Amino acid sequence: MNKRSLVTTLTVALLVVLTAATYLGLGNSPNLGLDLQGGISAVYTPQMPGDQPLPDDIDDVLDQTVEVIRARVDSLGVAEPDISRAGTDVLVQLPGVQEADRLREIIGTTAQLTFRKVEEVRFPGDPGYDEGPDCNAPVDEREELPTDEAGILCAAVDETAPVDPETGEVRPAKYVVGPADLTGDRIDDAFVTFTEVGEYAVGLELDSAGADAFAEVTAELACWRDDFNDPRQGQFAIVLDGVVESAPSMNPGVACGVGIRDGSAQITVGRAGTERDQEQEARDLALVLRTGALPISLEPSTFETVSATLGAESLRSGLLAGAIGLLLVGIWLVFFYRSLGFVALAALLVFGVSIMAIITALGEIGFALTLAGVAGLIVAIGITADSSIIFFERIRDEVNLGKTVRTATKKAFDSAFRTNLAGNTVTLAAALILYFLAVGPVRGFALTLGMATVLDIIILWAFTRPVVMLMGNTRLITRRSVRAADTAPVTAGAGATAAAPSEPARSEGGRR
Repeated sequence: MNKRSLVTTLTVALLVVLTAATYLGLGNSPNLGLDLQGGISAVYTPQMPGDQPLPDDIDDVLDQTVEVIRARVDSLGVAEPDISRAGTDVLVQLPGVQEADRLREIIGTTAQLTFRKVEEVRFPGDPGYDEGPDCNAPVDEREELPTDEAGILCAAVDETAPVDPETGEVRPAKYVVGPADLTGDRIDDAFVTFTEVGEYAVGLELDSAGADAFAEVTAELACWRDDFNDPRQGQFAIVLDGVVESAPSMNPGVACGVGIRDGSAQITVGRAGTERDQEQEARDLALVLRTGALPISLEPSTFETVSATLGAESLRSGLLAGAIGLLLVGIWLVFFYRSLGFVALAALLVFGVSIMAIITALGEIGFALTLAGVAGLIVAIGITADSSIIFFERIRDEVNLGKTVRTATKKAFDSAFRTNLAGNTVTLAAALILYFLAVGPVRGFALTLGMATVLDIIILWAFTRPVVMLMGNTRLITRRSVRAADTAPVTAGAGATAAAPSEPARSEGGRR
């Protein structure tokens, strides 16, 4: 390759590195994973009502559960969440998240939504109020009402619920409801909105089948409302996880036999707390409904908040180990290869700037650097150094064969690049296998190692090669600097004669 091509390739490479260095210099930094910046780590275990065994299709159910949880977490904007299965457990790792209580509720909420006709409303003191579930017991301890059965459900507890003056217990209203007329799987969209009086609410948009069913049931409820001999008031209970969140009556504009035809409904929330709390409650409920219901109940067997201080200490330890390794490699390269050793150090610097810029840029789309990823980068230091060493050793071999330094650099690169490409291809294949088959931190190790392997090939061709070949045209690379073997003069052995340079035969008397 001619000198102009070498200079052009090197210039482009340096411009790319300068751009990467500027990008990092503007204050951009990588997203850090759970083990480096702290966050939430939880293990969820599936729970069945009573002592029922897990269903035969538990694997399919858990796969669906993982997808629902991932959709919820992605909607929260968590960078690089790790959500996977371990047997029948679901592992959730959320880096950089500290709102443990909110995440616990969002991830574990089953969000089973049903719409049921209200047969009767019973308030404290009414006949039959004590029938049905204990409204002061935790929701998950109450007996579940199947969707195809009628029964009694408690209203949601809020600041307007009456309190027993003797016991201090909250005594919300109870609803006698019929079988479910509509379920949450018919929801197309859920969003935050407001009621006519300014309360936060969650608006629902139903799919075509849900809209038809909703129109049919609201048409019937409107007729209940208009029949003064019917004690039923035409209320439609919106039930979330076994609790009646609201039970609106049909507006006067809803005609008997016609119903609501636009396929929309509304759940009123946010009756207690500050305005910010009310808004957050509405947003979280809309998120859970929009991303779907968990197909099975989950209980957190472990739920831990990882300290960011511990992560920072791990990062410092990893960087210190990398710095020590880089220092030792640098000392050996300079001692053994002299000027070429500085070229190898420059290649390591180019590698470091480039890989950090790539990892930082990937952080914009959710990638997070973990401690395992740092380990992959430390391994990559050795890979990048090895590429330069293979090149330098081939130069020395070619010089020992009698070639000039300039010729040796060209021949050496062709041979060294083939060797380096073969070795890095094996490493890249191993990294890909690890990434697609492994879970958790191992994937972070595999990803950084794979990126570093590809980058190493590029740096060897676009930076190390032109620098060494341009130096080969100068006195910066000599036989001594590449530690080539000394060339000793050949001496005559026994029975051998040293031939003197031939000269033209001359006669004693003059020229022939």
